[in-house]
Amino acid sequence: MSNSPTKASFDWKSANLFAETVPNSTNDVRKLVEIKTGTIKVKVPPHKEGIDVFYSSAEPPDGIIVMNQTVLLLHGRSFNTDTWLNLGTLHLLPALGRRVVSVDLPGYGNTKQKFDGDKVAFISYLVEHLSLADIPLVIVSPSMSGEYSVPFVASHWQIMAGYIPVAPVASGSVTQGALSKIGIPTLILHGDNDKTGLAESSLENLKVIPKSKEVEFKGAGHACYLDQPNLFHQMLYNFLTLLSLHS
Repeated sequence: MSNSPTKASFDWKSANLFAETVPNSTNDVRKLVEIKTGTIKVKVPPHKEGIDVFYSSAEPPDGIIVMNQTVLLLHGRSFNTDTWLNLGTLHLLPALGRRVVSVDLPGYGNTKQKFDGDKVAFISYLVEHLSLADIPLVIVSPSMSGEYSVPFVASHWQIMAGYIPVAPVASGSVTQGALSKIGIPTLILHGDNDKTGLAESSLENLKVIPKSKEVEFKGAGHACYLDQPNLFHQMLYNFLTLLSLHS
């Protein structure tokens, strides 16, 4: 009889996110990934006419085994969807068999109009109309985008597979009781040289999530995924792999 951990017994707090490196075989596959761009008109009160939200998306190329995951990439205050393009994440995830979508949040990048409505409703609209939850959804959410992701995850985690907050804002906008009921694996990332105070506050608030795992990037600042992209991609790869095995 196998002694390997079952889905029910797997301990996410002790998960090894450095177990495997990103396969070298993805290097050639990434060149085959086609990034598509578009806009979606998000109609959420009080914006009755809608906001044109820019997004990029990509699917696994032909011949690649398709994994049962969609990854939604959000961004921080100084960034946009081009950040994930330049970092290579938009090409890596499809090469690993995942569908990926990144969006320019209101007021950033090619989404010019600002948004002053319900941010949970905003993400819900994207999820529904971009068919993001047709297969299990993972949200990656650095910094400012926590205003959108934290309350959304707290209220909609049942349609998700996993959550990766990166020193997000608004981690205290949801009660500890609500956070403690989030039932999906959550990878809490931050840099040990983050001077914003968000690393400490977000960890303190989010660590009550039962299936949470903290990883600190040594020598990295607030945008730790930019300071150490190879490490970030390695952890992303291992986290998604573990989700497939144990969720």
